[in-house]
Amino acid sequence: MTNYFKEKKQDLLNALLPLMPESKSYDTLVDGLLIVKREQTIESEVCLQQPIFIFSVQGQKRYAAGSEVIDYRQGQIVFQGAPMPCSSYVLKASVEEPYVAMVLTLNMQILTELIYASEDINSSYINQSYSSLGVIDVSDDLVDCFLRLAKLLNQNSNDIKILSPLIIKEMYYYLLKTPLREKLVSFAVASSQNNKILKAVTYLKENYSKKLSINDLADTVNMSPATFHRHFKMVTTLSPIQYQKSLRLLEAARILQYENANVSETAYRVGYESLSQFTREYKRYFQTTPKKKQ
Repeated sequence: MTNYFKEKKQDLLNALLPLMPESKSYDTLVDGLLIVKREQTIESEVCLQQPIFIFSVQGQKRYAAGSEVIDYRQGQIVFQGAPMPCSSYVLKASVEEPYVAMVLTLNMQILTELIYASEDINSSYINQSYSSLGVIDVSDDLVDCFLRLAKLLNQNSNDIKILSPLIIKEMYYYLLKTPLREKLVSFAVASSQNNKILKAVTYLKENYSKKLSINDLADTVNMSPATFHRHFKMVTTLSPIQYQKSLRLLEAARILQYENANVSETAYRVGYESLSQFTREYKRYFQTTPKKKQ
């Protein structure tokens, strides 16, 4: 935690807390920005989280993505570069000092434009695969960006519409100057190993209910099966089969909760041929039976 963040923390809270009267997550008029307030320690349900940045303004949280778990605190930014099955646990929060965060969906277009506008791209970033998760202390320049964005949320909708894209682009520029640069470049550049894995993840998301082999998935990104498996696990912390299973079970949970479908129908829809196997894997994954989700 930098001294500058400590100086500006109260200004950030003064701008954000009036917008969050309750302990929950709030959408904002800034495209891709969510603001979060939690007044007690709480565990979230597992969900498929899209690529994001999380800026923790106050409190502490544990974040689990795939098989990787990190603890982060106020004054830090968490980056997640690939869609991942995730859950989180607020470690430190109270009514007097709630957990407060700004969550920004990764805009790959902005990131790619800034990377290609830079003078050089280190080839080692492209040829190496990187874990999806990263955490850094927020830099002074980024504190200023987040503070201006927080204050902008209190302005009129036209100010937000015009000015927020400029602040966010500046934010990405300064993120590329942090130790996260290697990961950011590796996900954004089309020829990189990480970007190829992102394409395979997209293919899996679109075909999660089908029978897919490692060979099938490797062919989609022109890799050998062994190379593909190694890079996929490095990026997502899961094997391709584990990742597909997570997608199936998360979709099953959604169907059971929001659609009028029974357990056997749901199992079939997400690609299971055996109801007993589906029930067993669902219970292991969610610590509850599929019937209780209905």
